[in-house]
Amino acid sequence: MGKNKEEKKPEPKKRGGCIKRLVLLLLLTAMAYVGMHVYFLWQPAGEPDQVSKAVIDANIAGVKVFPAIQSYSMDHIAGRGEILNGRAIAAPLLKLRLATAIERNYPITFREEEINAWLSKRLEAKQGGKLAPFVKLRGVWVDFKQDEIELIIERELPQKRVHVASLFMKFNRSKQGFSMERHSSQIGQVRAPGGFARLIMPAFSNLAKELEDELQPYYDQKILDIRVEEGKITLDPRKPDKR
Repeated sequence: MGKNKEEKKPEPKKRGGCIKRLVLLLLLTAMAYVGMHVYFLWQPAGEPDQVSKAVIDANIAGVKVFPAIQSYSMDHIAGRGEILNGRAIAAPLLKLRLATAIERNYPITFREEEINAWLSKRLEAKQGGKLAPFVKLRGVWVDFKQDEIELIIERELPQKRVHVASLFMKFNRSKQGFSMERHSSQIGQVRAPGGFARLIMPAFSNLAKELEDELQPYYDQKILDIRVEEGKITLDPRKPDKR
């Protein structure tokens, strides 16, 4: 009788394939998650459609799946509707009034709708760059909240859809005065952390350059305090011991 052949032991299952499939699944999920945010970067302001609203409201156990995706209404911008509809809002002589306040050393307050009326007269709303044939710049606005300024650029996309890019500047107050930080931004229907504002900073840098004359007193440290409250801003040239 010949020798019994050794029974072959079953080969251990290879785990490499499972790990690769898991990594691929995680990669595809991450790409889909990022892709969803890229899609909503270009979504118009206003009430979202039913599909977009379903994505915005999606949650698991009460936790939002896409917390950064948020609908954006423009109803909070004081004076915008009146200005776009041609209704007159008196624009302040901002540069003259500010110069007088600095010379006479007293604080001066401007309401949100006053600043928006002034911006609409001061700036020539024009879209530049490669998007110029397809996009119209409708206006530049501000919204004043407690210790926060939102700077808003409104554009009109094809089919009269309104797109928004905005920058949120937070004011931190202390005994020494105040400091400003860029803490977040809104692009389309995505509320992004401050670091993502780099995507839209060229437009806001151009805006600051255009308003350089009006901002010069701040650069020259002639404005020593800025107080932002709901619907208004106060510029103060006085030293702390004179307030």
